[in-house]
Amino acid sequence: MKFRIIILMLVASLMSGCSLFESASQSLNYVTEATTYVKDVSTFAEKLPTLAQDTVTNSAALDQITSSFTQMKQDITEFNQLDAPAFAQDVHDKLIQYNETFLKEINTYISDLSSGSINLETIAQSEMMKTMNGITGLLNQVQQLGQ
Repeated sequence: MKFRIIILMLVASLMSGCSLFESASQSLNYVTEATTYVKDVSTFAEKLPTLAQDTVTNSAALDQITSSFTQMKQDITEFNQLDAPAFAQDVHDKLIQYNETFLKEINTYISDLSSGSINLETIAQSEMMKTMNGITGLLNQVQQLGQ
């Protein structure tokens, strides 16, 4: 009887250890995903003014900027679907708030691009750039989550 109790306790402790390992792995995955996402937004923000300027003289750049907006929308949606660990919830919530604004702004630009009623030369001073700067401003906080 004592042997069975010991075996049950051993199995239970091993199972809780696996759960702890899984939790740590999920936390690390979240930090990696969040860091990658914020860096992708930063890269997008850096390239966007140049892409916008190129559309003035290069009609192929219009397709490229539309494709870039569409890809960023997909990246935002995928990031928003991540489950943040408890310790990262505050930062994740901030990113989600920025992302909601960011998605609206991207949708507006895509709509304006398709209707031809957009002035891409003003994109560097746009609200969207301010939103992206807000997202990239959280990079340090996201990276600190992994420490």
